Amino acid sequence: MVLCVVAALLVAGASSLHALDISQCIAPLGMESGLIPDRDISASSCYNDGNVAPQNGRLNQDIKGGAWCPRSQITTESTEWLEIDLHSVHVITGTGTQGRFGNGQGQEYAEAYVIEYWRPKLGKWVRYRTGDGQEILQGNTNTYLEKKNHLEPPIWASKIRFIPYSSHRRTVCMRVELYGCYWSVGIVAYSMPKGDKRSNGIELTDMVYDGQWGEELRGGLGQLVDGKFGGDEIREAAKNSAWVGWRNDSRPNTPVLTFEFDKVREFSAVHLYCNNKFMRDVQVFSEAIISFSIGGRHFQDEPIRYTYVEDNIFENSRNVSIKLHHRIGKWVRIELRFSARWILISEVVFDSDVAQGNYTPESQKPATGKDKKTTTLTKEVPISTAHQEDPLYVAIVVGVLTALVILLAVAIFLIVHRHRHRKCFASPLAKSTVSQKRTMDNYSGCGTSMLPENKMIIDCGLDVKSDEYQEPYQALKCAPYFSYSTVLLEMKDFVKDSNTALSDSSNYDYAVPELSSAPLLTKRRLDSLSERATDLVEDKLDLDTRRSGAGSIRSKHSTRSPSQQEVFIDLKRRLETTNVIEFPRHRLRMISKLAEGAFGTVYVAEADGVPEYNGTITSEKRLVAVKFLCHDATVKEREEFERDVRILAALSSPHLARVLGACRSPPLAVVLEYLELGDLCAFLRTTVPPAPHMLLHLATQIAAGMQYLESLNFVHRDLAARNCLIGKNYQVKISDFGTDNEAYACDYYKVDGRIPLPLRWAAWESVLRAKYTTKSDVWAFGVTLHEIFTLCRRRPYEHLTDNEVLENLSHLQADDGIFECIERSANCPRDIYDLMRECWRRDDLERPPFAEIHMFLQRKASYIAT
Repeated sequence: MVLCVVAALLVAGASSLHALDISQCIAPLGMESGLIPDRDISASSCYNDGNVAPQNGRLNQDIKGGAWCPRSQITTESTEWLEIDLHSVHVITGTGTQGRFGNGQGQEYAEAYVIEYWRPKLGKWVRYRTGDGQEILQGNTNTYLEKKNHLEPPIWASKIRFIPYSSHRRTVCMRVELYGCYWSVGIVAYSMPKGDKRSNGIELTDMVYDGQWGEELRGGLGQLVDGKFGGDEIREAAKNSAWVGWRNDSRPNTPVLTFEFDKVREFSAVHLYCNNKFMRDVQVFSEAIISFSIGGRHFQDEPIRYTYVEDNIFENSRNVSIKLHHRIGKWVRIELRFSARWILISEVVFDSDVAQGNYTPESQKPATGKDKKTTTLTKEVPISTAHQEDPLYVAIVVGVLTALVILLAVAIFLIVHRHRHRKCFASPLAKSTVSQKRTMDNYSGCGTSMLPENKMIIDCGLDVKSDEYQEPYQALKCAPYFSYSTVLLEMKDFVKDSNTALSDSSNYDYAVPELSSAPLLTKRRLDSLSERATDLVEDKLDLDTRRSGAGSIRSKHSTRSPSQQEVFIDLKRRLETTNVIEFPRHRLRMISKLAEGAFGTVYVAEADGVPEYNGTITSEKRLVAVKFLCHDATVKEREEFERDVRILAALSSPHLARVLGACRSPPLAVVLEYLELGDLCAFLRTTVPPAPHMLLHLATQIAAGMQYLESLNFVHRDLAARNCLIGKNYQVKISDFGTDNEAYACDYYKVDGRIPLPLRWAAWESVLRAKYTTKSDVWAFGVTLHEIFTLCRRRPYEHLTDNEVLENLSHLQADDGIFECIERSANCPRDIYDLMRECWRRDDLERPPFAEIHMFLQRKASYIAT
């Protein structure tokens, strides 16, 4: 009996749902930023092609005439429209509109409008209606303020049309924006029986379904995939349309749900959110039969059958997770068997990845007499289940457990064998204690051979398997990594106290100067970087007189790289000569608020006369970020703010958002670079997924910027995709604008009024010991890599709550072997994930420096390019 219960719990255990998160699907899709190009914006007509063409209808932009203006005046029966083509299906959760400001000359705006949308599966334009059936959306009351409408329910569309509406004839102009996210789930439509009505009048039909209506709903999308979960009470469906339900005596057959996907996919699990109000004749289905199809006409043999253990104790709604064992298909059919009078479903979520390879649609097999008989029996006779007293059942359970024990023993053997094997072929990013001579010997003894599949295999005199998943970094196992600069040891050499025991790693907390105690440009107390840089340079130049304290260590490592000395000398020179120029306030035009924190407010602005790297002034308008110091700042806070600005202005890297100038008249502000496409997180979430080599290019640029900060021992403390900017040609710059952006408030863990902590990105020693070093930034870089290769659509530790993440990090502190790393995503290359694991090592000294990380990513990029 115990074995039965354990098996049932293992199969039916709830897991986290990877459903659409409406709360995060709110990013602007690119009208204002220019991410949506002009060629994708069209209109029914325009009053003047030169000044008020559809391409001018961008929110918060005064381009030429300042908006799109149709040729005809608008009435209640107007057919004028402004169309935006997104190409791929997106979830639209909001719209924003403005009138024509035209530098104060315009007076035209739309008081109301309606929306039509189109996507390939629908094949027609559909008029949008709100949850209460309204078509007309409220527009503007003046020409300059944006009116934002939250769309409930959301829209799944690849094209959107804004149709201005007016109860009286008038001239209308519009500037618009769309808010939402890329529809990454891959479901293009689902079909199912129309829901039934309960005796108390509650309608259990998918009221937001946008496909064909009849006894069967076909070809559309609706509330089963909208990311909203029903509560325990069925009555909520009357006002929230949370549940879809079927009654067992209202139809001859059991309900069947069929989902169509954009591509052939490999499915690992499906989650059905069900109601279990058994006191009202509502229970979770007794059995689910899941079939798969490539072509959609014939479904594969041997469907997955899942039996749910009836629960007559708890009436709460629950997620039922069913493993799909990596079955392949483009159509998935789910047949549900009744356990009570009613079945209620609120949400269906699939865990899947696009399948690799070519697949042929199924063909119908001719049924033999025996097959027909079997089919008939299957329909008429219920499947028997083994009883707990059945000796055969006990034997099967014992056999399964025995097999598991054998598999576990084999796995332990393979792990031990792999560990021994890795001692010769260690990861290039692992901390090595091997001397340069031994490394050179290994390198000189390595030969390479090219297999027919063009995979590089390194022969070091041992039998190495050609499977690319056997060993990470396979193509670079014997590369000469000895020439990399040992940043950690060099920073120890910079300690002023020559009596410091450099060989004692416990002194490292005090040996390395920490130049930052909070994210860049936030309020913090720090020693003057100018003085510290001067001391470091002097110590470096005078190192020969203090060589005895470090001789035992330096003898095992390569000589110091001269590039770092040049960096420090250049930084000292820049600190002494940097003059932050005055940026005239009249050349700034505020566009939108980006963030608001303890230090003040950050705005995105349009600027004229932005200085280039070479000192020349550009005549083009550029987007910049303007950080204002709060108006009630003290004199001391003002001094610290100015000192921080001076320090940041001295930093020089093409991968850091540089200081462009300052506005010193109250309110004090600093003007920094801002890139056209905004922050990297929002970009990856909303854009068409970039190619894998472009994702690697993004990561390499971030590593380059962090390598520069590491060379100065400058700690960022909040490295994440939200704190990286992206511009044209996938240019990336590190910033900190996402730290106080309310759109990312859920990424920060707040405790007792303390400064919010980026818990899911922070190293364990930063969370539990408040220790911040460049090595804690390396940890955060590993999480940032996870964001990049999941397109920021899978949250780090997505299956854990904040408290569970905190507990998970405490396991790493205790070193009890229970710590759980972030899982590898399907699109992440194996060697990149191994790099992440290197970044998440418990001992911070064993984490790779950014110099080696950058070198590895560069080499991988060049390897892919060739």
